[in-house]
Amino acid sequence: VAWDLDRHDWRTFRVDRLAPPPIPGARFTPRPPPPGGLDAYIARSVTTAPYRHQARVLFFAPVARVAERVSPAAGTLEAVDGDTCLMHYGAETLDALASFIGVVGIDFEVQHPPELAAHLVRMGERFLRAAGRH
Repeated sequence: VAWDLDRHDWRTFRVDRLAPPPIPGARFTPRPPPPGGLDAYIARSVTTAPYRHQARVLFFAPVARVAERVSPAAGTLEAVDGDTCLMHYGAETLDALASFIGVVGIDFEVQHPPELAAHLVRMGERFLRAAGRH
């Protein structure tokens, strides 16, 4: 993680993609870390930023219970209170976002994006039609 002088923002860089290799040089004045700290910044960078769609979902369960059901690499969790938590995560498609939410197995509310909520309605109708065929 480093401050990008060209973009005037924090960035993550893969060491194997730096060319030429960094050469130790002049000292610098340290900057305050990004909001939430470096760990939170890295978590956001790898779980939401690279994806076409980003979601924010409120789960009606304590953060510890949700954390048992999802990989830390899937997204970032934050406690809202003792009974609910928010998850931020990303995916390339709305289907992937919806599928991920469904397999967690905990009641939820989509807070963002609105098109994900509409997609869940269409997906639910499709599942109901499929279940009615038996």
